[in-house]
Amino acid sequence: MTRPYTTCYLNISMEGHIDGDFGRLPEAAPASAFFRQHWLDMHPDATIYGAVTMAMFTAGRVNELPKAKNTYPREDYAAPCETGRYYVAISPDGGIAYDSSTIDVRNRGVQGIIHVLTENISDDYLEYLREHGISYIFCGKEKFDPVMMMEKLCSQFGIKKAIISGGAYADWTLLSHGLIDEIKVMLVPVVDGDPNSHTLFKRMEGEESHPVALSLVSAEQVEGDGLMLTYKPKNIREN
Repeated sequence: MTRPYTTCYLNISMEGHIDGDFGRLPEAAPASAFFRQHWLDMHPDATIYGAVTMAMFTAGRVNELPKAKNTYPREDYAAPCETGRYYVAISPDGGIAYDSSTIDVRNRGVQGIIHVLTENISDDYLEYLREHGISYIFCGKEKFDPVMMMEKLCSQFGIKKAIISGGAYADWTLLSHGLIDEIKVMLVPVVDGDPNSHTLFKRMEGEESHPVALSLVSAEQVEGDGLMLTYKPKNIREN
């Protein structure tokens, strides 16, 4: 195996929103509870997030960093991690603030952190990551290379199974490169009509459109009128 088996896994409203107020209604609770438990049952080695989503689980965003005392080679750095399970932050230009070398949220247990960078990152941020005991990998010189990221997660950190769960741009980046093996969504029986919510996948403005066809694997109705849908993308990269 050269990359992790990767599942795109999210809780979504009926119109496909991944954020917003739809989860606050009591009618959303049974399906959302099923979603959370199924996440734990999948036992992923890593959870991959884009920068905005990852910042929700950390100390937010970095404002200003002190000048680095050292110059660091653009080489991958593996900090000690006792659990062997990780949160992976796709944030090539840095910017995420950390107050710990681990994250422990939503009953998922303590997990280490891997920050994904490009080589044009500042020494200031590299020193910041090292001081906080956070691993980092370089995936591209100036432009993020998602294939390189997935290969390094497998070869350097032993990650065999991963979940990606937002944001929409990160989901699309992996899907469009054939790096998602299955899409599992919990369709919650709620509509919110929020014009500012992101949908499940979103490409960057100006990026050329390359639609991805899917095959339906299963549809499971759960308590509370939720529907768990599983699709297999037709563009999966050989592993």
